[in-house]
Amino acid sequence: MIEHALKHPVEIILFFFGLLNAGGELSAIGDATWLVLAGLLLGKPLGVFLFGWVAVVVLRLGLPQGMRLIDLVTIGCVAAIGFTVSLFVASVAFETGPVQDAAKMGALFSFAAAIVSIVVGKLTRVEKHTL
Repeated sequence: MIEHALKHPVEIILFFFGLLNAGGELSAIGDATWLVLAGLLLGKPLGVFLFGWVAVVVLRLGLPQGMRLIDLVTIGCVAAIGFTVSLFVASVAFETGPVQDAAKMGALFSFAAAIVSIVVGKLTRVEKHTL
């Protein structure tokens, strides 16, 4: 119950956190930008699918009713929208400077994962199920 009451305030706080910590110039694009973006757009879907597969096939834990194994790829794509956490990690992992700015740009570009999620969801025919 409390998670429903806190949902909107937390979203607002995360938005402002991202807005305040996203400072950077487009000219800051560099190697770190593409590495962060690749980690989010490739690593997250691959990791979610791979460990989901291990849980379902190897450990025989099963999936929720109505969910298919391929749906984990879409879930991984949605998880790749790593705006606030990626910005936080970039700000603490790198010293202030060009590398940190480039990493923050990769986090900002992770919004592309929203489009990728929609496309992957359509291609894999993910359906919404109501309880």
